[in-house]
Amino acid sequence: MRYNLPLSNTLYLKNLNFYLKLAEDNLISFKQQNEEFTQRLINEEAGNDWLDEGSHLNNIEWLFLNSIYATLYASFEHFLYKVAITLEHQPGINIKLNDIAGKGILAQYTRYLYLVGNIASASRELATWGRMTHYQNVRNLLAHNGGIMQDKAQKTLEKHKDFNFLKNEDVVMAGSLGLIRIRNKKILESFIKETTLLTGNILKEFNQKFPVQVDATQ
Repeated sequence: MRYNLPLSNTLYLKNLNFYLKLAEDNLISFKQQNEEFTQRLINEEAGNDWLDEGSHLNNIEWLFLNSIYATLYASFEHFLYKVAITLEHQPGINIKLNDIAGKGILAQYTRYLYLVGNIASASRELATWGRMTHYQNVRNLLAHNGGIMQDKAQKTLEKHKDFNFLKNEDVVMAGSLGLIRIRNKKILESFIKETTLLTGNILKEFNQKFPVQVDATQ
């Protein structure tokens, strides 16, 4: 299958902005709910389930934003899949995407674009890809390890390979095990900014090398 990559890119960018706006709107809503709940506690108007409600309000923010982050990452991967599979169907391309191995599907897509399509901007050696390993690690921890950074409390959390990255992105790492809790949109904005630069460079180079796309879908 070939994709109409300019159209796919337009939809991809719109979706990223939608997810960020969704995060912003819900952060405002969560803050308002917490303020209203606190006021009811002060006025002694909270119901019998106030403890459960308080726990819900205390956790809903990071649970929601963690999910938004995972969605952003999945969208990035899927867009690169579209570019890679479109490359696979270009005239003169005889090597299939599944013929290329990689440590994870993101590595597979970028290696295919770089090695088979000669898309230089897909090289993970470039400085523009420098922080992607951290973004990928965070996604994997959220998806496969419940967002927990380490399994043993005896280890020093500050020595974790992603600690400084998350600290700089203002992400909470709770407890000695480092439970990742995204509490604001900073890392979401950083991810969007950096990955749209990557996809933009790849798409520009792809269109220069393979300018004709026919019978394409979005």
